[in-house]
Amino acid sequence: MIKSNVPAFCELRGTKKAIVQIEIESYSSTPEGTTYIVNDYEMSGTEESGVVKKLIHTKSVFYATEKINGLDQYLESINDYSGLSKIEIDWLKIKQGLLIDTQTNLYEDGLTIYRLNPENWVLC
Repeated sequence: MIKSNVPAFCELRGTKKAIVQIEIESYSSTPEGTTYIVNDYEMSGTEESGVVKKLIHTKSVFYATEKINGLDQYLESINDYSGLSKIEIDWLKIKQGLLIDTQTNLYEDGLTIYRLNPENWVLC
């Protein structure tokens, strides 16, 4: 869904760095909002030798309906979804929303999760 474009420290203790990929595994909605299951993966290896994907963190995230509706309106205003099916649009918006949330949910020092700059996250 999204990944870092530079290696990041991916261990709580240690110096190991790797590309981090974040994926929405699943989601479920109620009238109150949507709960997303988010998995973070350490990506190692190369295209030639084979990329290894290792789960490093899982969490459940709830977004209220109002927040989702606001994000949906924003995404509709900056993107053209013509030619895509309803399912394609829904999953693309989830990816785009994940990217926006990751790039704007900052710590006090202005960095994102995994201590990266906002521009260090891209869609994949």
